[in-house]
Formats: sequence, C-alpha cells, structure tokens
Amino acid sequence: MDKHSLAQLIEISCAVGSRTDYVQAGGGNTSVKSPTGQTMAIKASGTALTAMSESAGWVEVDVATVLSIFDRNDLATMETDAREARVLQHLSSAIIGGKGRPSVETALHAMLGKVVIHTHPVAANALNCGPGFKALEAITPAGELPPLWVPYTDPGWRLADTIKSAAEAYQQSHGQLPAVLFMENHGLLVSASDAQDCVALHAEWVSRCERYFLPGLKPRRSPEALHSADLRKAMVSIRQAWREVKGRAPFARLTAGAELASVACDERADLFAAGSLTPDHIVYTGARAILAESLEELPAKLKAGLVEKAPPRVAVVRNVGTFLLADDAKKLDAAESLAVAGAGITHLASERGGAHNLAPASAAFIVNWEAEHYRSALLGTATESLAGKVAVVTGAASGLGCGLAQGLLEAGAAVAFCDVDDTGAKDAAAASAAPSRAFPVYMDVTDEDSVASAFDQVLRHWGRVDIAVCAAGIAPAYELVDMPVKSWRLALEINLTGYFLVAREAARIMRAQADGGAMIMLSSKSGLDASKANSAYNATKAGELHLMRGWALELGGDGIRVNALAPGNVFEGSKIWNPEYIKAAARKKGIKPEEVIPHYVSLTALKRDIKRSDIAAAAVFLCSDAARCITGQTLVVDSGQVMVR
Repeated sequence: MDKHSLAQLIEISCAVGSRTDYVQAGGGNTSVKSPTGQTMAIKASGTALTAMSESAGWVEVDVATVLSIFDRNDLATMETDAREARVLQHLSSAIIGGKGRPSVETALHAMLGKVVIHTHPVAANALNCGPGFKALEAITPAGELPPLWVPYTDPGWRLADTIKSAAEAYQQSHGQLPAVLFMENHGLLVSASDAQDCVALHAEWVSRCERYFLPGLKPRRSPEALHSADLRKAMVSIRQAWREVKGRAPFARLTAGAELASVACDERADLFAAGSLTPDHIVYTGARAILAESLEELPAKLKAGLVEKAPPRVAVVRNVGTFLLADDAKKLDAAESLAVAGAGITHLASERGGAHNLAPASAAFIVNWEAEHYRSALLGTATESLAGKVAVVTGAASGLGCGLAQGLLEAGAAVAFCDVDDTGAKDAAAASAAPSRAFPVYMDVTDEDSVASAFDQVLRHWGRVDIAVCAAGIAPAYELVDMPVKSWRLALEINLTGYFLVAREAARIMRAQADGGAMIMLSSKSGLDASKANSAYNATKAGELHLMRGWALELGGDGIRVNALAPGNVFEGSKIWNPEYIKAAARKKGIKPEEVIPHYVSLTALKRDIKRSDIAAAAVFLCSDAARCITGQTLVVDSGQVMVR
C-alpha cells in the first residue's frame, strides 16, 4: 500500500477509534483506496481502530477481485454457513498485502468512495434503533443530498448486496453514490475523497443526530448506592452462581456510570431483557440481558441465562443497579462499553418514540454467525499463571509495592494499585504493562474506613478479591537515643496496623467467597536479622512475620494461604532508599553516600543487585497454584545475605 493512503487509514482510524461514543469494544471499520482505486487497505477483522499501525491491523486487497463477488449468482441460494464461508474464501483470495483476516464488510467498502468510515455512534444508533427514516428528513438540510437509509439486513454478503442495489438506485436518482448511509439497528457509514473530509462528514452527521435528540431530553433517576454489606453479599452470590454453571469464578462489575445504572429504574430494563439493539451488542453483551426483581432473585436468573448459546453479560436488578459479567477483565470492559452505549441509545430514543431491538430472526443469525464468533474469540483467554485472579496491592504507587503490582499484572492478574498517594497510584497504573487490568484505588492503610472502602471499590469494579499483598511501609532510620516517639508510632501504624486492617478485610471477603485465596506480607531481611539504627523497622518487620504465621494457621481451613517475602536491599525505585536515608546509612557505616549501594551489594553471597522484578517473581510464585501447599512460610529474596535459621 502506498504510504500516503496508509497514513490516511491510520489517521481516520485514530480519529474515530479514540471516541467511545463512536465505537465500542474495538468495533467500527475504516478503509482507504489507493490513488488509482485498484487496491484498498481496510481494517483487519477484530482489530481495534486505535491499534492500527504501519505494519499491523490492516489488509490490502485488490478491489476488482473483491467486487467480483457480486458476479457470483450461486451465493443467493446457498445455505447461510456455506455462503459466508465461500465469501470469506473469496475475500481472502483478494488479499495482496498486510496481515490478518479481511473484514466481512470489505465488499461494502470496495463499492463506495475513496475513504470510508463505519462506526456505531450512540446518537446515530439512537436514530437507527428509534425513529429511523422519518428522522433523517428532519436532520437533512433543504437542498442537500439525503443519506441512504438501509433497512436492517443481516451483515456480511447480504448487507453488501443490499447496499449495492440501493446505492445503484441512489446513483440513478441523484447522479452520484451516497456519501452517508444510516443502517437500521447497525451503524453509520460515511465516505469522502480524503481523510479530513471523511472525518469531518462523520462528525457533522453525528452532531446532527445529537441536536435532534438532546432538546427536551429528560434526566434519568439513578438507584441509591448499594450498601457495603449488600454489595459483598451480591458479589458472592453472583460468583457462586457463575461457578456452579461455568466451573470458575467470573469477573463482575456493578456499574458506577449514571446512564447505565439508571436503566434499573425505568422501562429500559424491560427493553434490555427482551433482546439486543445491534449485532455488536449480541457479540459482547449477549442476546439479551438478565432482569431480576431483587438481588435474591438474581442467582437463579443468572444460572438459567448462562446455559443459553449467547449468554447474558448484563444483569439488571430492578431499582438496585446494573451488573456486568464476564470470564475475564478484558471481556468485562467490552461488555460495559456496549452496555453503556446501549443505555445512551435507549435514553435518547425514548424521547422520540422509543428504541426497538433486533428482530428474533436477525438476532439468531448473529448468534450463529461464524464471523462474530471469530471477533469474540479475538478477545482471547489469558493463560498466564495468575490469569483470572484479582489482586489488591498496597503501597503500589512506588517502590517495591509498585514492582509487586506490576509483576502480578504481567502474570495475568487484574491488579488494584492501592496507595495513599492517589496521583502516584493513577500514574503507576496508567504506565503499567496492561492498563486495562490496572485499577488505581485510594487507600490509607491506617484508616479502617478507608481500607474497607477501597476493598468495596475493587469489588464494585471486578467483583472479587483473590490475592492481597501488604506492601505499604516506612523505615524511619534513627539511633535508639534519637528516635522520636512520633516516628516510632507512625511506623507501627503503617507497618503493623496497616497490615492488620488490610489482611482482615481481605480475609473477610475471601472467607465469604469460599474459594480460598493468597496473601503476602512484605517483610524484610531486617525482620530476620536486625539492622543497626532501625528500631521501628526491625520491630515491625519481625512482627509482620509472626502475624503472617498466626494468620496462616487461622485461615488455612478456608483454603487461604498466607506467606511472607523477606527482601534484601532493593534500591530500584525505592522511596525508603531516598537520599536522606542513604546519607544516614553512610554515617552508620562510616562510608561515603556513593559507596552505600555497592557496600550493601557486597554483603550478599551472590554479589548481585536485587531488582523489583526479583521480588515480584517470588510473589507470583507464592500466589500461584505452584505454591498451593505452601503457607505460613517466609521466602527470603536477598541474594544470600541472611540465612534463615
């Protein structure tokens, strides 16, 4: 593909793909034809628009070969599965470059203008799922060519064939192909001669839809916040119901967004339960939503729904709220994205006659369509050692806490980055290897209410807690005769009371879940072998080890394993080893500040600088099934400085 056309494809893809009100869960499609029109680059099936680059996320096809699909008279009489397989085979034969599978819409894009954008904007789909064709007349200025209205047609070859006939008729009437297409219960499609004009045309028509719906739009009533005890009970019941059917625990979310939460308080709950609005909703949220009249009724409704071919991933509890459900965190985010869009669509359409779902036959086509199974499968199933687990890590804004959180994240866990440094936690989560599985949470480990609130936030966001890592700590370095009692007490509050409060809250949740769990107390080699001028640190780190041993005995019957890590000196990214602490260590050892780190490394048997990743690797092991018979133990990761006695 020529560089200019490819640059245009990336430009339009990023412009619309970054807007969740335009596309959801990696949906939408874009294409750009070469200057001669002989070839076309189009987004590869299942690729997120924003993930497209010069080397990935698109395929280049020969336009003439693609369009020759319309010369095949046998397709109209074929059974659906055979026809769609034949179409895919034909489109694949047209590929001349790029990587991936050609979009099912390739033929549709090939027949239109040079630059094509297909999205699912909330406002446009409020029209497509609501007043439809009659609304187009109201939003099209006098003297301007109207959009092409396309009644709902099953996507794939039938939709392309339908639009081909409609576009040809439009051209005969207006002298040119349509630049704007509204597809009933589907989306918006625009085309233009260059990237900027196409993006502008798309934005203009979405804006027209918004102006049509917004005047007089009534606010929605949101349910009252669910109390902590009720939230925890609900998440446990969801977990148990899902586990009975699927054999594993789910990810669950009680949505915090006002629009989706308000669905539980009006007639939209019944619309959600009756079916889905668009093909994308079926793929990512199921063929319908669960509707329960109470939290007590939800588990039975959930178990019944999970055996369906396209099981519900949205559960609305009347006047309580809307829950999202999925096998993993990525699918949960996708379900929420579509559910939020659906709530917006139905809200807008409610003031213009209301929205309507896909017809049962149309929904059945999507449920059984291989192309949509392919898209859903691209979300993948994680295989890392901690995949499917939810971890809470304290002190995660920096230092070893951050390193531990990152390590658990890289091992597949969804991780709550908890810290009293709210900004630091947000920055650490955003900069992580998998931001979609990193959730920053404010937590003051010395405050009982703050700890409980933080755990409730994690439960609202992911529905469960499987791992808890206590890593928040301080190390006030003073000679005994110089130590202020204030510093001593603060160390006890953070390093002991903080560990107690976090472990207690985690144990309460894990015990209620009745599915075991893992806890790690981040101690230190100083908890085993005291260091000079470190009274508070020595005492608290030793205390953490004994707390760990007692908790291991206490919680073992619940399948909850409690272990400790005793790292050596980890200088990388440490707040403890700050310039002032290093100066104090230099005075203690009678050496220069720049000699401190090499000195401590020299004390180890391996003479090896310990990195945060070394500690994280040990934590991943202790939290994994590989350590399923290990509890009440201290794993020393110090390059051989302290030998456990």
